[in-house]
Amino acid sequence: MLHKTAILLLLPLWLLSFLAQATTIRVVTEYRSYYQLKQEDGQLGGYATEVVQAMFALTGDTPAFEVNPWGRTFYEAVNNDNVLIYSLSYNPERAALFDCVAELDNEQLFFWALKGRIEQPLQALQDLQPFHIAVSISSNPDQYLTAQGIKRLLRTSTAEHALSMLYKERVDLVISAEKSIYRRTNQLGYDANQLEKVLQLKELNHPLCAAFNHQSDPALRERYRQAFTTLQQNGTLAKIKQRWQVD
Repeated sequence: MLHKTAILLLLPLWLLSFLAQATTIRVVTEYRSYYQLKQEDGQLGGYATEVVQAMFALTGDTPAFEVNPWGRTFYEAVNNDNVLIYSLSYNPERAALFDCVAELDNEQLFFWALKGRIEQPLQALQDLQPFHIAVSISSNPDQYLTAQGIKRLLRTSTAEHALSMLYKERVDLVISAEKSIYRRTNQLGYDANQLEKVLQLKELNHPLCAAFNHQSDPALRERYRQAFTTLQQNGTLAKIKQRWQVD
């Protein structure tokens, strides 16, 4: 068995220097199907959570996880320095606010309807104008569609609430990645066979990131950027992706 001193000598110099600065870091997120999951024991799990925990294992910092609806999570990360947020859809507007230190996945979003509810084909942004669309408050789709002048948006605190509104025919459309919506539908006890994709806007597809706001300590941001690079290089990230079937 290697002596502790010998193990320390094997660590990269950047990591040794950062371990000396180890501290407690606020980490804000939301429950989001297969990225951030509430496990049976009440603990936070999911693909993105495992990646974030692996980053903390390298930096030696202690994560203080906070799970709230996305609107609150986003507000906390924008207005408080040195707070890590994930999984943040990293669109151009958010790039002005945040530094993405870890690209966790690439999000592919679709508009979903109940079969037979949308009679005419949807092909472009302006085709959405007649329909009521449920979006999570301060989410990437909420911000984009609002900026593009789409009027009939019903803002919900969670994606689960939005999906329930769809099945109760209170809205016409919801927006979700494919894997997420099927898992969410199963959890809520709805019939996924009633769903159909009706439109994809590529403008909504962005990397999902772990990020700090731009006012956060540059050394702290670099610590997590380097930790994520190490996960990529040593195969840990690939193993986590394989376990969660993330392409």
